[in-house]
This record gives sequence, structure tokens and C-alpha cells, in this order.
Amino acid sequence: MLCKDNQTQHAHTRGIAITTQIKACRPVDGACQSLEQVHPPRDISMEQDPFNNWQLGTVHLDDAGAADISSQLSFLEMGDDDRDRLRSIRPLLTAAGKEFVEAFYRHLFRFDETAKFLRDPILVERLKEAQQSHLESMLDASWDDNYVERRRRVGDKHAQVGINPQIFLGAYNQYLQFCFQRLANAEDLDKSDFIRSILSLLKAVFFDIGLTLDAYFLEATQKLRRALDLVFSTNAELRQFAQLTTHDLKTPLATMANLCDEAVDEFGDQMPAGARELIEAAKSRAFRMSQTIDELLSTTLAGESKTREVFASDLVVSQAADIIRPVLEEKGIDLAIAMPLPLVKGDPIRFREAIYNLLSNAAKYIDKESGRIDVSATVNGTECIFCVADNGPGIPAEELQRIFVPFRRLPMHRDRPGSGLGLYFTKNLVEQQSGRIWAESELGKGSRFYILLEAPSDAGN
Repeated sequence: MLCKDNQTQHAHTRGIAITTQIKACRPVDGACQSLEQVHPPRDISMEQDPFNNWQLGTVHLDDAGAADISSQLSFLEMGDDDRDRLRSIRPLLTAAGKEFVEAFYRHLFRFDETAKFLRDPILVERLKEAQQSHLESMLDASWDDNYVERRRRVGDKHAQVGINPQIFLGAYNQYLQFCFQRLANAEDLDKSDFIRSILSLLKAVFFDIGLTLDAYFLEATQKLRRALDLVFSTNAELRQFAQLTTHDLKTPLATMANLCDEAVDEFGDQMPAGARELIEAAKSRAFRMSQTIDELLSTTLAGESKTREVFASDLVVSQAADIIRPVLEEKGIDLAIAMPLPLVKGDPIRFREAIYNLLSNAAKYIDKESGRIDVSATVNGTECIFCVADNGPGIPAEELQRIFVPFRRLPMHRDRPGSGLGLYFTKNLVEQQSGRIWAESELGKGSRFYILLEAPSDAGN
């Protein structure tokens, strides 16, 4: 349990010194029982009674549940003697029940974590009554079906509205502080009676906690299952969308390749050699783009790479360079790759797309006539770090941590075409290989993007 501070309280009864270590609860530590019937922090229409709504239970005790309760009581060694002791101290503790409840709610109102559930004065008064009633029923030690269902309903509702378990665990702490102090100051309890009463009370409290947490975690598990169902459903829709989009992208590429073939077949004899080469190059790039779309679809449907393979990074980097080369030539940007590059462990398709994105990003923003991009790699034990460096305008230091955020664009580049998703996708491609990406930059001198992937034992060979 999270606690704000510790304080030691002493009580003396007929020469017996009793020291209890009391932990003063943080805000989140005090509202289990008090929130038994609290409504969620949202608007509720006047036609509804929030208190009555919280009486609705979904947990019922069947035969198997009854056997489980009997087992729990047996494991706690809760017997008839414990029941009798709880009932014997009931008048002593319930006589100050109202005083305890008022002090308890003052504690709750001091902290935002619990006070936010107690904004309705009418509801608070009803909760105080329920709080006192629970203290009486716990000490009555009649753990029948109704009692068990009420306690499980508390856990069920706490989980539904998202109240942390620490809150109602802190509430039990308040209960124990109150009961211990009252029993310690009781004049008609000798040392042995005091100890036996405390032990019986602890058994009752732990039994109560068990009932509440059982239902809490059952509801939390059901929430998790519903969330997973939603994730699976959404993923299925995204897969279908990706497949349809792939088809729509590949259809015009196939048409373009066919038109290239027809142009060569029909007018090939009349074309200059240079024109035939351009048409063949366009056809080759159309096929390459179609293959890239298939590969991206395959990796997207596969999700995160579970099995990674060892591949030659120089071959994959060369493929990315070949794709971006026409853009570099058009802009007069030199590309230098420090061959040979090492072997690396990951997904070659994702790695190629990540390198291509970094090369494309550098080419887009280089603002110098003699533009240059350098690709290199170093191996450090089991890690391989690739670097894509350019001599572009650089990135302000305050922006370096935000460049991988989706739709984030630097103020200086907002007049350039783009979606602000390139580096975000690159980060995902790298992380799907259990890798890491980061950037360093200096204004006016360029940027360096680093990709860290696992290196096999023979990566340097």
C-alpha cells in the first residue's frame, strides 16, 4: 500500500504497552468501503438515482462459490470462536461508528483521488450510512450469501469505474486503525482478550479484502478481454483495408507497364535508342514498385517480426539507394555508401524501407548546391549502428525529440509538400525489428540519423 508517511501510536491498558505502526494513507489509499456505492465521475440524469444504480449487482453466489467461500474461511482458520469474539466487540466498536465514519470521510475529502467521487452531498450522506452499516455487518460475522454478494459487488463496481485497488486497501487500513485504538483503550479487555480479538478482526478483514479483490480482478479481466476483442476486430478491418489498397495501387502500375510494352511493340522501330531505354526503365520501375507494394503488404499483415533473419545490409542498402537514385541525380546530391556494410539481424524488407525513408527525407530537405548523403555502419559487440548523415539545414535541438511524432513538421518546412508521417513510419519499421532510432543534428551543418539493430556474432565478417 502506498503511504504518505509513518507514525507510531501507543496505547496503554492496565500497564500493557501496545505499539502499532500506523501508515497514514495517501489520497488513493482511503476509499474502499466509502465508495461502495459511488457513481462514476460523469453526468447522470436527474431521473436516475445514482445510489440505487450502485445497488445493482452482477455477481451471484452459486454452489461452487459457496464451496469456495467455505474454503477461504477454513484457510483463514476462521472458526466459531472468532465469530463469537467479533460479535462480542461489536457493541464497543459500533458505538463510535458514526464518529469513525465522519473522520473517515474527512480523510477522503483531503485528497483529489477520492474526493472526485464524492461531489454529490446527498450521495455522500447515503454512503456514510452504508459505511457504518458495513462496519456493523462485518462485526456481526454472518457471512451468508447476501454478505458475500455485497462485498463482491463493491469490487465489481470499483473495477467498472476504474478505482485502483490501493484505494479500498487504504480504506481497510482506516478500519484497522480505528478498531485497534478502540480495543486498546477498552478497560474490560485483558491482554489475552485483546490479542485474540485483534486476530479475529484481522481474519475478518482479510476475508473481506479477498471477496472484494476477487470481483475486482474478474471485472478487470473482462474489460481486458473486451479490449482485446476490439483490437482483433480493428486489426481485421485494417488488414482488409490494406489488401484493398494494395489492389488499387497495383492496378495502375500494371496498366503503365502494359502501355510501355505496347509503345515499344508498336513504335519501337521508330524510337531513338534513348527513348527505348527510358520506356524500359519506366516499365522496370513499375514492376519494382508493384513488388515493393506486395512486400509491404506482407510485412504489414505479419505485424511485428517474431523471427528475425541474418542478412547482408550492403545489399539491402543498395536496393534502397537504387530506388532513390533518380531523385538524387535530379537534385545533384552525391550519395556515398561506406562498403562493405556488416551482416545484421532483422527484417530486410523493413530495414530497406527505413533506409529509403531516411534517404528520401534527406534528399527532400538538403538546401545546398553540393548536397551529400553518407551511409555508414559500425559494429559494437552485439549491436550494429547504421548512420545516414546529410549536409542539409539541420534540426533545432528543441525539435529533435518530436520529429518522430506523427504529423509533426518543423516550422521551417511547413511550406514543403509532405504529410509529416515519414519519420513516424520509419520509427515503427525499426522498432518492429526490436531496434531503435534516434537523431543528432546541428543547425546549418546537417543531421545524422542512427538505426540500431542486433548484430550476429559474425557481423563484422
